[in-house]
Amino acid sequence: MKKAKKKGPAAAAIGVDRGGTWTRVAAFDARLRPLRSARFPTSPLRTLPGKLVTLLSRWPGGAAAPLAIATRGAFSRPWKKPFLFKALSDKLNLVEVISDAEAAHFAAFRGKEGLLLIAGTGSVVLGGRPGAFRKTGGFNPPSGDPGSGRWLGRQYLKLRGRLKEAGKMGHGRSAAYAGKLLLLALGGHGPASELAARAQEELAGLLKDAAGKGGGTVKVALAGGLITNFHFRSGFIKAARRALKGRRVVFVEALIPAEEAAARIALSER
Repeated sequence: MKKAKKKGPAAAAIGVDRGGTWTRVAAFDARLRPLRSARFPTSPLRTLPGKLVTLLSRWPGGAAAPLAIATRGAFSRPWKKPFLFKALSDKLNLVEVISDAEAAHFAAFRGKEGLLLIAGTGSVVLGGRPGAFRKTGGFNPPSGDPGSGRWLGRQYLKLRGRLKEAGKMGHGRSAAYAGKLLLLALGGHGPASELAARAQEELAGLLKDAAGKGGGTVKVALAGGLITNFHFRSGFIKAARRALKGRRVVFVEALIPAEEAAARIALSER
């Protein structure tokens, strides 16, 4: 007779980070030690409840543990929060729905004051602290947020005489061309280098606007696909220090992933 497999400790909190490309799910015990995790490609939001129910029903304590979901678009599309609560009612113990930006802010500042610059498909700065956030930028005009991946991607298509193609692309597809422009810039392509530098200056100006007037230390955390590019990040940091000349600028690294930040928020909401 085979022995039954031990299921392991039950989850005390679960966090979800629904990003632009991947959705990450992680379960933690009461001392916030990781128990198990999963990752799957991000798909339309309507499919998320079913995927979470299927996944978490297999995890010990998964259905009962407090759950917080961080999803892109929670700010700009307020229907997402009530949709998730309704879809998961009586199935999972959903306690909070926040934006992925809020989760990234918490991951960097643990609930304290700070500025989070996100430079990915779009560009935005989230300042303040939980419960009193203020947003700078992130308006997503037709040409893309200045300095963002979508803006750079469109500039690349323009360089190649293909800007008309951008109208048929989703935001993510056009932003993917930003990487091609940055490669050109790294290779010494003059127009591409100028555009990369302009993007860095635009983002530095956005950060300056968010920091406001006055003195004091400015604590900044960075996130987003553009920031993962070492050369672009280095150039941006120099541009930011120039834009905030006369003020002490401290760049803070996120010590925990966004899904853990969401789990911590879920645990505090019990």
